[in-house]
Amino acid sequence: MKLGPIGEWLLVVIMGCFIAGTIIAFSFGQEPELGKWRWAEDTLQPTEDKQVHGVGSFGLYYLFTSKGMTRGDAVNTVIWLGLFKEGIDALVPWEQYGSYGGDGFSKNDVVYNAIGVGSAYLIDKLWEKKDHGNETAFIKIHPGYVRIYLYFD
Repeated sequence: MKLGPIGEWLLVVIMGCFIAGTIIAFSFGQEPELGKWRWAEDTLQPTEDKQVHGVGSFGLYYLFTSKGMTRGDAVNTVIWLGLFKEGIDALVPWEQYGSYGGDGFSKNDVVYNAIGVGSAYLIDKLWEKKDHGNETAFIKIHPGYVRIYLYFD
């Protein structure tokens, strides 16, 4: 399997995070909670943490697409990075390791990640391009008003 330059870069980042997490975990000593899967007991209430998940996923999508990644690859990468972080939160307790860990795997954080990347994808898909050609929908902003064009075949 041949990875492109972005795929190789992403693999290096993920492996670096894994190695750094392992080093940090062992430098603090083995606590009985380390490596034990935990589920977060949270809600969909829009707390600061949930807002950070939404905005962070939104921003990461645009970072990846601005660096040449396709829309689909950017969405997949952001979703997998969110799941990876939630896995760390589930296995590394914040009580012993602080901000390196978390309070458990939060399905609600994953929902906010999906909302963030989904809204970024939708805006990116609908936003006006200079050469919109055969697109079926786009947004055009004028001074004082916004037009949304939808074309049906």
